[in-house]
Amino acid sequence: MSLQAVEPRASSAAASDDVEMTFTEHLAELRRRLLISIASVAIISFVALPFMFNGTALRFVENAFLRGIPLHVFSPTEIIRVYLKLSILIGVVASFPIILYQIYAFVAPALDRRVRARVVWYALPSFAMSALGIAFCGFLVLPLVMHALLRITEASGLVGTYQLEPTVGFITLLLAIFAVMFQLPIVLSILASVGLVNARMLARQWRYATIIIVILAAIAAPDGNPLTMSLLAAPLLVLYALSVIVVRFTQPKISPR
Repeated sequence: MSLQAVEPRASSAAASDDVEMTFTEHLAELRRRLLISIASVAIISFVALPFMFNGTALRFVENAFLRGIPLHVFSPTEIIRVYLKLSILIGVVASFPIILYQIYAFVAPALDRRVRARVVWYALPSFAMSALGIAFCGFLVLPLVMHALLRITEASGLVGTYQLEPTVGFITLLLAIFAVMFQLPIVLSILASVGLVNARMLARQWRYATIIIVILAAIAAPDGNPLTMSLLAAPLLVLYALSVIVVRFTQPKISPR
C-alpha cells in the first residue's frame, strides 16, 4: 500500500515539472517580458533626458572622446534628435542587465539545469567584457582616430568642421563594434564547452585566424581609415591569443580510457 501511494505522488510531481505552456501562454509571457524591458529603457531614458538639455552629456562626449574638437549643428532640430538618441542609448545600455535577465527568464524553462547554469556562468563575464571594450574604445581608440582624421583633413589644407549628429553616430557605432568584439573569448569558451572547438585547434589555426581578423577589421572600420582598421585588428589578435588560454582551462576534460 505504501509503495502504491508513493508512486502516484512521484508521477504527479514529474508531470508538474514537465507541464508545457500553450502557445497563447507563451505569447503572454513574451509580451510581459517585452513590456518590462521596454519600460526599463523608457524610464531610464526619461531620467537621462534632463542631463542632455543641460549639456552634461555633450560635454562628456567632447572631453572624453574628442578632447577639444568642437562640434557644430547644421539644422534647428539636429540637437533635439541627438539628445533623444543619446538618452535612448543610455537607457538601453543601463537597462542591458534587465533585458538580459528577461531574455533568460523567457527561455530558461526550455533549458535543462546544466545549460541554465552555463548561461548564468557566462552572463557576468560577457557584460564585463562589453564594458571593457567600450572603455578601451572610448579612452584610447576614439581619441586617436578622431585626431588622426582631423590631422589628415588639416594636411589637405581644409578646415575640419565636425557635424554633431554624424559624429555622435560614428562614436556610437565604434563603441558598439568594440563591445561586440570583446565578446570573442566568451564566444570561443562557449563553443569549447559544447565541444565545437578546443585550445589545440585554435592554437594551430592562428594563421587563418589572423587573416580572418584583418579582413573583419577592414570591413568593420566605419571610416575605412587604416589606423581604425589597425586599432580594431590589434586588440582582436590579443583577444584571440587570450581566448586560447581561456579555452584551455574551460574546455571539457577528456578522460583517458
